[in-house]
Amino acid sequence: MREERRVVSVLFADLVGSTALAEALDPEEVKLVVGEAIARIVREIEELGGVVKDLAGDGVLAFFGAPLASEDDAERAVRAGLRIAEEMRQYATEVAQAWGVEGFGVRVGVGTGPVVLGEIGAGARVEYAAFGDTVNLAARLQSAAEPGTVLVDEATARAIEGAFDTADPFALELKGKSAPVTARPERGCWSSAAAHRPRQGSRGTGETPRKDRP
Repeated sequence: MREERRVVSVLFADLVGSTALAEALDPEEVKLVVGEAIARIVREIEELGGVVKDLAGDGVLAFFGAPLASEDDAERAVRAGLRIAEEMRQYATEVAQAWGVEGFGVRVGVGTGPVVLGEIGAGARVEYAAFGDTVNLAARLQSAAEPGTVLVDEATARAIEGAFDTADPFALELKGKSAPVTARPERGCWSSAAAHRPRQGSRGTGETPRKDRP
């Protein structure tokens, strides 16, 4: 696969509260709860045309615009982020009821900008990857987001202008960035019909894992 440069919207989602789960539950139970959460996140991403690039522990990295690009990549990435946040709010209630653990949730960051796409690795381990500041920016935005929210950069905000209820921008000091970054929290979609698009298929069970021990 040849290298190519293109504009991509990168989504990072990371679970909140997994440490509390690990303290309260057995490892097998933690795997069940976190595994279902990740499956639901993946479902939301893929239903909106995103491509999941990496699953790392309790985090998910996804691309909108690679390997196939669309004019609404940024909009779909933000919509996926909002749906992930809502899905995890519901799941947190289920986890609290089934397992007695509070504080479960997710943070989401979305950044849009140029990346170089290509293969990395050698031998039997070759992967498709994206290189550029956009990937790092999305990860930093995720880290800075409040639990249960979606934080986007200015490029994403411009690309989705008018489609979402966006809060006022603010300057954010991010680790590894030489200058403050303008970030905007996303609060919801103006079009309720688009926000509640019918879902197709699922990698998650849709059921909360429950204790089977006394």
